[in-house]
Amino acid sequence: MVKFHCVLLISLSLWLGCSVETSSPEIDGQAIAVRFIHTTDIHSRLFPYRMEPPYTDETLGLLSKNAPFGGVARIAFIIKQARRQAYRSLYLDSGDIFQGAPVFNVFHGEPEIKALSLMGLDAMAAGNHDFDLGEPNLATWIRKYATFPVLAANYIFAPGQGTTEPPLADLVNDYVIFNLKGLRVLVIGLGNTSTMTTLFEAGNKLGITVLDAPETVQNIIDSLKPQVDVIVVLSHLGLTEDQELIKNTTGIDIVFGGHHHVVLNPPKVVMDCQIAEMSPTWKERFLVAHKDCSPRPVPLVHSGAFAKYVGILDVVFKQKEKGSNDWEVASYKYEPKPVDSTVPEDSLVKEMLEPYMDKLRQKVMVELILAYAPTQVSRFGSRRGDSQLGNLVATAMRRRQGVETDFALTNTLGIRTDIFPGPVTIDDMYNVFPFENTITVMYLSGSEVVQLFDYVARRSAQRGCNAQAQVDGVRARLQCGGCDVAQRPKEWQEREETRANPDDIGCALSIEVGGNPVRLDAQYNVAVNDYIANGGSGFTVLKRNTTKIDTKIPQRDALMDFIRQGKPCGAQGGALKPCTTDEDCSEGYLCACKGRVFLDKLSGDCALKEACDGGGVCVLEKCKSGVAQILKEQCIESKQCECDMEEVALLQCSSVACLDENLGAKEDGRLELILGSSLTK
Repeated sequence: MVKFHCVLLISLSLWLGCSVETSSPEIDGQAIAVRFIHTTDIHSRLFPYRMEPPYTDETLGLLSKNAPFGGVARIAFIIKQARRQAYRSLYLDSGDIFQGAPVFNVFHGEPEIKALSLMGLDAMAAGNHDFDLGEPNLATWIRKYATFPVLAANYIFAPGQGTTEPPLADLVNDYVIFNLKGLRVLVIGLGNTSTMTTLFEAGNKLGITVLDAPETVQNIIDSLKPQVDVIVVLSHLGLTEDQELIKNTTGIDIVFGGHHHVVLNPPKVVMDCQIAEMSPTWKERFLVAHKDCSPRPVPLVHSGAFAKYVGILDVVFKQKEKGSNDWEVASYKYEPKPVDSTVPEDSLVKEMLEPYMDKLRQKVMVELILAYAPTQVSRFGSRRGDSQLGNLVATAMRRRQGVETDFALTNTLGIRTDIFPGPVTIDDMYNVFPFENTITVMYLSGSEVVQLFDYVARRSAQRGCNAQAQVDGVRARLQCGGCDVAQRPKEWQEREETRANPDDIGCALSIEVGGNPVRLDAQYNVAVNDYIANGGSGFTVLKRNTTKIDTKIPQRDALMDFIRQGKPCGAQGGALKPCTTDEDCSEGYLCACKGRVFLDKLSGDCALKEACDGGGVCVLEKCKSGVAQILKEQCIESKQCECDMEEVALLQCSSVACLDENLGAKEDGRLELILGSSLTK
């Protein structure tokens, strides 16, 4: 029987922690094996989903032939199997379980918490997207359904205001201590800090005070080390911040991280106690108690995102000296297990989720097909600048009825995924835009337009000179890694509000709106999303604007409506080629007409009639195959149903939009990013 004990520890500060007790056999002098099971950044991918694995995923064993991917019922199967094979184990998650699929938009996180509890999660770090619907939303589901502690030692939550429900201050712990059959494991949780200014969608501000992560962790270690054997940090700080944490502390044995959606295979080894790299202020405080510390190697584990992997870390711990509690990592082996169709589903988790999927289909029609994409439509540009999907999104925003502005701009990272080859469904649109962001229109002066693109250039320079905005109705040349002010219009440099300096990390060199150079005293009507309109991602030039009007038109709806206007694949001059047989069509196309698909009673398979007697139109064969695969999922051991769905797919491909360059899904150089001297060295 496992028991939770929540206690307050008082030392340099006040911390809230928990302990989990099990039986305690004698372990002194033994080599102790522990299996750590790790997930992170699940982002509401509770159900299997389609995607085209990129090269990095393929190298880790996530193969196209094993689609669909993800799904927590599959993760639960892997976890239960892994735990059966280990005498001591812990299942840890690094946060961001919310936001990223339609199930969160409809149910706001309830099934995510219930699923993780049913999966036997031992502890979770709080992720930034877990707060996307505000602190009360997260508190509600933790209080109702969480059987595991949620950890964030570097957050101080504001106390509840006039409510009988416990606020997060009473629900989120700093750490938890597990007694794994005699081995005492301290797990300290850390929330993200780099996005604390943008931890909310518009209107969901959080009353969180952020503490310095290294100092917080070191203080807890120093106070609790006599009571524990092994120290683990469960983090949502991010890859760079995790490495800095290790360098600026001593005593951590393993760090399990998240936030950046990467897999570290093998785990990255970082040396702790890097006194020479510490800030002067922290070094002075650190050396008071740790002047004799010697650097030790600390494994840093990241296990991907979107329910694609379950990380398995098998560790052997040994004592430095018999009779002491000074244990260290002697050896370890890591494996990221792909979550794909070869993995069975855990029946208990699958059964728990079925009512949510049924309601989801009724409310959102997640499998409704909007379009067909012959090739991948990328959210990132191949030449650092504008991208296929970014141009499509910005065009859809600007041209939307009720918007119709001079130009549109949206943040690149607000577009959360590519559109992959195959049928494009409502579910895919929620994956592209999981947030409920709406289109805001406002007027900007020409000077403010220059300031806006100067900021985009600086922000892009901080991210490898990759465009951090996508636009329509405007063309701009941006420089990263410096600013050649001689290339900027003279009038920009003559005004204080638009003047740039050569040592700036980035700036705009030219801007055209509607084909004409921007005029500083002119007024321009611009469409943006409400997130950056309210200052998200540092867009302060938009935040301070007083002409903002929220149209209440969701970005997602604008994109879907724009896509629906597209012509089907193969349309020439707006119409598909007429046909009687497949021979009348180009290679890769079929002649589509009503009544062409039938069930061949001799073979028992679906077949096509030789000709469309009343005439038909040529449709893309891959479109028919992809759409049929989705539609046939509703057929339960009925071949006739499958044949009916094949005909529906054949006909649907004669009208469904083709998401290709003809619709605007192409790069055209509207945003050009130029490397400056500091980035070309």
